[in-house]
Amino acid sequence: MAVVLIGGGSGFVGMHLSRRLRRDGHEVRHLSRSPRPDGPFATYLWDVAAGTIDEAAFRGVDFIINLAGAGIADARWTDERKRLIISSRTESTRLLAATLARLELRPALYLSASAVGYYGDRGDEILTETARPGTGFLSESCVAWEASVEDITRLGIPTFINRTGIVLHPDAGALQKMLIPLNVWTSTYFGDGRQYYSWIHIEDIVGIYAYAVEHRLTGIYNGCSPNPVRNRHFAEALGPALQKNALVLPAPEAALKLALGEMRHTVLDSVRCSAAKIESAGYRFVYPELSQALEQLVG
Repeated sequence: MAVVLIGGGSGFVGMHLSRRLRRDGHEVRHLSRSPRPDGPFATYLWDVAAGTIDEAAFRGVDFIINLAGAGIADARWTDERKRLIISSRTESTRLLAATLARLELRPALYLSASAVGYYGDRGDEILTETARPGTGFLSESCVAWEASVEDITRLGIPTFINRTGIVLHPDAGALQKMLIPLNVWTSTYFGDGRQYYSWIHIEDIVGIYAYAVEHRLTGIYNGCSPNPVRNRHFAEALGPALQKNALVLPAPEAALKLALGEMRHTVLDSVRCSAAKIESAGYRFVYPELSQALEQLVG
């Protein structure tokens, strides 16, 4: 049994991952701004903005997973919000690095989230982990996020970076929002709907982290299914998954620009990622096809 400490463990992906790791026999601890001694997982205080952390959380730790970061699509991208999105990711990493250095701890592996937004808007290009970063704020934030992990690497600790796609679950994130129009028998695609979405079922993103812990994978991996789909195809698949004859309608780019401003890139950018590297490392997807994933999640 290993001891796994998760920054951002109380978030949506963090809780799913915590339950999976505990099921695998590991002791799971969380870092949070709200310590909960009576919670389902031992939760220790950290305050990234203040640079404080409870060192007791690190006692006997074998693996550290950092999922912390302000939500990309939780609020309009003002200059202040964009600074928070970046700093919440980079400063949490630096706080962990400084603490590990001070305590002279060297866990077996440090695992960090990143995102496929690293690649920017790339049309039909098939993107492997060696592709250059794109342009725009999504790419800028991911580049800074991954660069902060170098503080961990310099300590001699092996690292794993998971460039996560659109995580699918009906209770959170993009899928939750895309299901709302189905209440009135419509389904919406964005712009011309030709942009690729690199998506992943919640069970598979959790599975990749668990697999990386078990096999101590190092390096950068695309955490997305082997079969990205165009946005319009995604919208067309929702009705059948819910056994509804939904009318598929566009949300014009001009309207998205007015409603979302720069944040429209979260739905309009095309990112067609390859999952070949994680598959060649031995991970087998439970839900490689969108129809399978949607049937399990909402069918």
